[in-house]
Amino acid sequence: MEAFDHTKIENNWKNKWFKDNLYKAEDFSKKPKKYILAELPYPSGEYLHMGHMMRYTVPEIYTRYLRMRGYNVLYPMGWDSFGLPAETYAIKAGRTPKEVTQAAIVKYKKAMQDIGYAIDWDREINTSDPKYYKWTQWIFLKLWEKGLVIQKDMPVWWCEELGVLADEEVLSDAKSPTGKVAERDGYVVYRKNLKQWVLKITDYAEKLLDGLDDVDYFESVKNGQINWIGRKEGAIINYPVVNSDEVISCFTTRPDTNFGATFIVLAPEHEFSLKAAQENKNVAKYIEDTSGRSEMERMEEGREKTGVFTGFFATNQLNDTKLPIWVSDFVLPDYGTGAVVGVPGHDMRDFHFAKKYGLPVIRVVKKADGSEDDIVSEDDVLEDYGVCINSEFLNGLSSEEGIKKIDEYLETKGIGKRSVTYRLRDQIWSRQRYWGDPIPLIHKQDGSVEADYNLPVTLPELTDFMPEGGQAPLEKDPDWYNVKAKDGTPAKRETDTMPTWAGSNWYYMRYIDPKNDKVFADLEKLKYWMPVDKYFGDAGHTTAHLLYTRFWYKVLYEEGYVPTSEPFQWRMSGGLLLGADRRKMSKSRPKYVVDPKDLLESYGADATRLYLAFIGPYEESYPWNDNGIKACYRFVKNVFELKSKVSDKRSSPKLEKSFHKMLKNITGMLEDLKMNTAVSEMMIFVNACKKEKYISKDLYLEFIKVLAPFAPFTAEELWQELHNYKKWQAKNSVHLQPWSEYDKEIVKDDTLVLPVQVNGKLRDELEVTPDASEEEIKERVLELEKVKKYTRDSKNIKVIYIKGKIVNVVV
Repeated sequence: MEAFDHTKIENNWKNKWFKDNLYKAEDFSKKPKKYILAELPYPSGEYLHMGHMMRYTVPEIYTRYLRMRGYNVLYPMGWDSFGLPAETYAIKAGRTPKEVTQAAIVKYKKAMQDIGYAIDWDREINTSDPKYYKWTQWIFLKLWEKGLVIQKDMPVWWCEELGVLADEEVLSDAKSPTGKVAERDGYVVYRKNLKQWVLKITDYAEKLLDGLDDVDYFESVKNGQINWIGRKEGAIINYPVVNSDEVISCFTTRPDTNFGATFIVLAPEHEFSLKAAQENKNVAKYIEDTSGRSEMERMEEGREKTGVFTGFFATNQLNDTKLPIWVSDFVLPDYGTGAVVGVPGHDMRDFHFAKKYGLPVIRVVKKADGSEDDIVSEDDVLEDYGVCINSEFLNGLSSEEGIKKIDEYLETKGIGKRSVTYRLRDQIWSRQRYWGDPIPLIHKQDGSVEADYNLPVTLPELTDFMPEGGQAPLEKDPDWYNVKAKDGTPAKRETDTMPTWAGSNWYYMRYIDPKNDKVFADLEKLKYWMPVDKYFGDAGHTTAHLLYTRFWYKVLYEEGYVPTSEPFQWRMSGGLLLGADRRKMSKSRPKYVVDPKDLLESYGADATRLYLAFIGPYEESYPWNDNGIKACYRFVKNVFELKSKVSDKRSSPKLEKSFHKMLKNITGMLEDLKMNTAVSEMMIFVNACKKEKYISKDLYLEFIKVLAPFAPFTAEELWQELHNYKKWQAKNSVHLQPWSEYDKEIVKDDTLVLPVQVNGKLRDELEVTPDASEEEIKERVLELEKVKKYTRDSKNIKVIYIKGKIVNVVV
């Protein structure tokens, strides 16, 4: 019997597939379209790592299945090649970012071809190519024209070696003199006020919230968007500072509790805090001591609150009480007004602060049937709505009624107004680094700024590209930045560059029309392909980066450049592939890092793909297991060796039934992206085949089509051999064949179809055998994708099975 040789098989097929671009997507095809997107990688290494392969394999298998189901599928790939990852890699390699990026792209592309990804390579993009970033700059200028780009002083994370860093690029480190270091290379980082270009994403907060009603994101992704925007309705109340012309305005979501206010707290960055620091050295020291803390640290749940009294008081104009003004870093400068009013009887954070510093605690809301006793402990704090007490003209009103009445009173008296605030911040868009999109703006001598529409504004080729003393690297090239303004006067180009994610804010649209030099993408092609049907990505990109992307797209939609209001119909986050020790793979623990090149050499692409699908549900994280990859290799080998049993005789009825039941199950599993259970179904079927004396050729060929999305190389080899094709022709590829259809008569069994309800509403059905145990039914119900949508973020779930009739899931 012919020995299974995965290397020989892979080398035989991958070049043929990619030479013919077998997986080409056709613009304006009469077939129904599916646009499947996976996040493009940073090409900053020698080869794809296992995290990449974990992220791309499941959606790629899904695209192969969709093609066989008759869809015109777009599954493109490109390179997010600007930014800090490439620049850092270049520094370590002692070469320029351009050189290392170009070299890495070649290696990354080869790696994707080695594992057999079904990509339309005619649509490949590179965000650091001037032909690409010309359009990044063009979109930026559209935002600038709409007044959505401004320059202002902002508190930023600053690194002398790397310039401005995002929150996610900064780590805590007790050994650092500031307590902070850059994620890359451990450079010291500190807080600094700096004039930055910012994008006014806050202007689109409501539109970004409203758009979530039109998409099918996983609930966890949708909630991440909602929480990041952080919309809150309330009121702004003004508090005059005693013996001063100053007025402090505080945002509160519970103006009905304001008769219980006993203090005011300001962010250290608040204008009045800085004035108080000039007169009070304790305030100045507190501001200095807290300046290095990130917003995440400042808002951390359970962290002990600290503060300092300014020595000033403000007047609560509702009852003429005097409120001491404090400074604390739990208040953020850009959230609300950067000032909050403390009502410790009805806010747990305020209660802890008041208890620590001996401030009064007053009850002004009680439960309908509750006590009016003093608030002594946490258990006495009432954060919920109730009935107003100790609140003069609000007494006896419900909290809801009290809010309406106090809002009217504040506006009538001119001491406050209704307001909406957001957690969302404007997006810092400046980087003092070299390897990024040049910002196409020009500074004139009179201080004004004008756009440079002669795009692309190309990046000069610098060999000395390190920032020095806070100076942007482009400041080293006066020949580049010295220009003439439109009126002929001397001017200077902007020398900051855009952040890493500038190009990845819109890359999915360029895939649709990657070679167009007239527009970023043809509108008719966009109408055909948009929105993206399914977008697979990293969990870390489902909040801020997804918002930025949606923001850019909505601006383009309002200007008529794109056809839909939302770019992505569906968004899912992938889990992590952990080391065998159940920790994230890291170069600091090399024995727990799995090298993809070693896997492909030892076990082959098909076994690697199968294991990445088999290891577990896409959205969860799993430790690497050597036994798993070995089992998948044995499976592929067994499938290959089954060809020795192929016969012109008909398979046994038992095997035929086994095949059609498997096919039915796998078809449903692929629709629901349950790749792990689909692999398990194939393994069960192959074990059944091994027990048979022979397998009909027709049945075996049908099974090869089922195998093809998972193990494309072995499937193609067997398909071509059994058809006795002498010469390669793309049209004969197994990957362009129609998906098999199961025989409904053969799979008929004594089965039950159980309706599945979630909180009383019908959400799905489950087909089971009469002897299925209650445990099995409950387990399978919780794996249904339509059920998981409603239970994914819930910890308290109860499954009630009424035998033979219905399954109720109570969340």
